[in-house]
Formats: sequence, C-alpha cells, structure tokens
Amino acid sequence: MSATNSQLAFQLCSYLLSYPNQDFIDSLTEVEEELESISSLDIKIEIQQFCQKAKNQPLADLVANYIYTFDFGKKTNLYITYMSNGEQRERGMDLLFLKNYYKLHGFHVTDKELPDYLPVMLEFAGQVDQHAMKPVFERYLANIQEIEQHLDPENNLYCHLMHAILLALEEAGVSKSDQGSVEI
Repeated sequence: MSATNSQLAFQLCSYLLSYPNQDFIDSLTEVEEELESISSLDIKIEIQQFCQKAKNQPLADLVANYIYTFDFGKKTNLYITYMSNGEQRERGMDLLFLKNYYKLHGFHVTDKELPDYLPVMLEFAGQVDQHAMKPVFERYLANIQEIEQHLDPENNLYCHLMHAILLALEEAGVSKSDQGSVEI
C-alpha cells in the first residue's frame, strides 16, 4: 500500500474511533466512498464491515458499545500508554515524548486530548510520512495489539477497526515494538 493509501486508512480509522452521534452515523456513507481509494482489500473489508455494522444498529446501542469498550474497558481504552503504565510516573514521560515528537514533525496536539489517545496518534500517522510515523508506532505496537486481542470479533464492531489499524501498520512497515528505539 502506498504512503497516501496508508495515510488515508489511518485518517479514516481515527475518525471512526470518535464518539458516535447522529452526524457520525450520517457520515458513514461518505467514509465508505473514501474507501474506494484504499488499495488494500483486507483493510477496506475491515472498515466496510465496521461501517455496515454501525449503520445497522440504533445509535443508542452504538454509543453504549463505544462507552463499554473504550471508556470502561481497562484493557481496551484508547489511551495507549495507559496500557503499559497506568497512572505511574512513566506514563508522564511517554506523554511528554509523544508531544515533543509530534511537535518535531509539525503536528501540534491541542489540550483537548492527551497525545497517547489512539485517534490522535492515527491523525498524526495520517499527516506525516511513514518514516516519521514508524518509530512512534513501533514503540507502542504491543499496546495496540493488546487492545485488539481484548475485543471479541463476534460481538464488538470496533474489533474491525483495530484489525484494520494493525493491517495498515504492517503494510507501512511497522512490525515490532521497541520501547528504546526513539529518543528526542
């Protein structure tokens, strides 16, 4: 998959991991149209399955699923460094690392979200080249894999997005987790 295709996959997954509301549901047809630009059939299928399942359930159920999965799931929350550090001091170091790394590459994080929030990380990956995004995702790949492993593919539509993210990371050359590989 080319860099622009992987960037589009990251941007779509970032958007689809946002809190669902009626505008979100209404935009899913546009998301499916954007998928036509992605050359990887496997990634396209995963995102299409998410969109179809999201469109076929009441908004209240989609919201409840999102809250149960990401807001109450200790093993499935979207704050990637929380997976390995919880509220320990080391998490603060990871957050500072991410904020500085993003800034170094011209991506500025607002104060609305922490820099380890997966949709923010994916937004970063969607805006920079693969060379810039790879070190961050290699560092936290195991955390992302852990989230996917704790989602039931039969009962949780968000498993499709996590699988699409991992496929896109693999196609972008992210293949291992190495916490010590990147320094600022």
